[in-house]
Amino acid sequence: MSFATIAIAVVALAAFAAVLVWRAQVRDLARQTVGFAREVNDEIRKVTWPDRQQLKNATGVIILFVVVVAIIIGAMDVILQGIFVRWLPAWLR
Repeated sequence: MSFATIAIAVVALAAFAAVLVWRAQVRDLARQTVGFAREVNDEIRKVTWPDRQQLKNATGVIILFVVVVAIIIGAMDVILQGIFVRWLPAWLR
């Protein structure tokens, strides 16, 4: 046997082993993914979903909170603008 034939056989054997290892890893990953999906499905079934009235109440609270925060940020903007754009430059002249 020549060196080239032996080299080709070694490379082919290494490639075959790599494919076998890769297939095993892919198979293991597929099993883990299926197991994860089953666990997610089991957990979703345990969730207590809110009824329509609870959903309306929670939405109202969130909207009210967003409006209050918007008003606070707007007031801070007006105050800081008055300080840094109007009052401070006029005072420094």
